[in-house]
Amino acid sequence: MEPKRLNKFISDSGMCSRREADKLLEQGRVTVNGKLPKPGTMVTAKDKVRVDDQLLNVREEEPVMLAFHKPAGIAVTTDLSVRNNIIRALNYPASILPIGHLDRDEEGLIFLSNDSEVVRKMTKADNRFQKEYVVHVDKPITSEFLTKLGSSGENTEPGEEQKHATVTKEATTRFRIVLEPGTNHHVKRMCEALGYKVQHLQRVRIESIKLAKLPGGHWRAMTESEIAQITSILAQKYSKPTAAAKGRGGAKTYSKTRTEATGSSRTRETSALVRPAARPEAPARRGAAKPAAERGTRGAAKSAPRPTDRKSSSGPKSNTGRGSSAKGAPKRGR
Repeated sequence: MEPKRLNKFISDSGMCSRREADKLLEQGRVTVNGKLPKPGTMVTAKDKVRVDDQLLNVREEEPVMLAFHKPAGIAVTTDLSVRNNIIRALNYPASILPIGHLDRDEEGLIFLSNDSEVVRKMTKADNRFQKEYVVHVDKPITSEFLTKLGSSGENTEPGEEQKHATVTKEATTRFRIVLEPGTNHHVKRMCEALGYKVQHLQRVRIESIKLAKLPGGHWRAMTESEIAQITSILAQKYSKPTAAAKGRGGAKTYSKTRTEATGSSRTRETSALVRPAARPEAPARRGAAKPAAERGTRGAAKSAPRPTDRKSSSGPKSNTGRGSSAKGAPKRGR
């Protein structure tokens, strides 16, 4: 086994996620060969890694990705102490981790893999995949509800083209919704905001991968073409506004580049939006003094003293007045 970072080694052992492994390291609960590790420690299969004196082993396994039809009542967690957890439900002979999330009372399609790096990337980019749900609610569906639900999932990121969810009524209290990448994927919250309560929710599709005839509680290995589609989406560039672009008086920029591979050819679509600043830009004059009428009055009296009263008003300033501050006091960081 090639050397790997300690948090990845712990994650690959199936004990927890990489983020949870970082917390274990911060708490000093991890030892390598009997010693507390230093930041950035690399380990191999020859090293003895323990968490709370429990020895961890990483098995050399072939990478695998599974599509699982999660039944209602199964908890999506790697914590084996949780009742009816997804790891025990599959009982798969490899250290697999769930990708994304479904609530315990929800059912439908969910992916799992023993590649912790893929799991981390897909979980982080969960809303970049198109998903389809069939939802039952507690009262009759109205046209107004369908319209508002379709627009409530639109993206709010600056510069992103507004996308609407596709909502179709299938029965009095049942509808089908397709959520586009980059939009709000919290179906339950969207329904609750409109006065409806979700009685049952089933995820039937992620991108082109469908439940099809996969029975509840069963899994199947994903095909090479399905894995290639998922990894190609993860490889697409996606950038959010930087902190500098959000500065006061500056322009906000946002760009997104999406690359779609079709055979040997690739198409790249780039969209960018620059919001004009609230006021016209002017060359900055560092250290330049402002006109007297525009100078700040922090800690100063409301009215300036008359020339004849300068002598009598030249005493020490009080730092107990509203808005005043003691001379030389450190400024509070923003």
